[in-house]
Amino acid sequence: MPTTGTTPSPKIARPLCPRELLALVRPFGPGVEGDALVFDRDPPDEWAGALSVLHTGVRAQLAGKRWCGCGSDRATAAPRPLNPSAPIPPGITLLCVEGDDRWDPIDPLARLDHPGLFDPAAGPSRRRGGRPPPGEQAHRVNEA
Repeated sequence: MPTTGTTPSPKIARPLCPRELLALVRPFGPGVEGDALVFDRDPPDEWAGALSVLHTGVRAQLAGKRWCGCGSDRATAAPRPLNPSAPIPPGITLLCVEGDDRWDPIDPLARLDHPGLFDPAAGPSRRRGGRPPPGEQAHRVNEA
């Protein structure tokens, strides 16, 4: 089989946390410039989704600072340090590196497009009006 001189891009395994993502991108020369995560060489395109969500966690590790998160509702609004070896916890909607001037919002679609980046307990709460699982909903409809 002929080779083209390029190495195939490794696939990202799920779940994924910032510490694992940093290990994957190290060969591409990650660095920090101001509030930006930069690379000497472009990482594979298929990693763009994970990097768009976890870039603050990767940047925090490179800078030797804490990775922080907070939520948008009263129960999760207090900023707190996050574990870069774990998925994003439930309720977190904003991320930053300690000392940043602003918080980076997590795109709501990221939870659907990249569920492995988030703690699985982060789904909608039924006590807060979340929808029941489809099978449960159909069961109730059929009982009527």
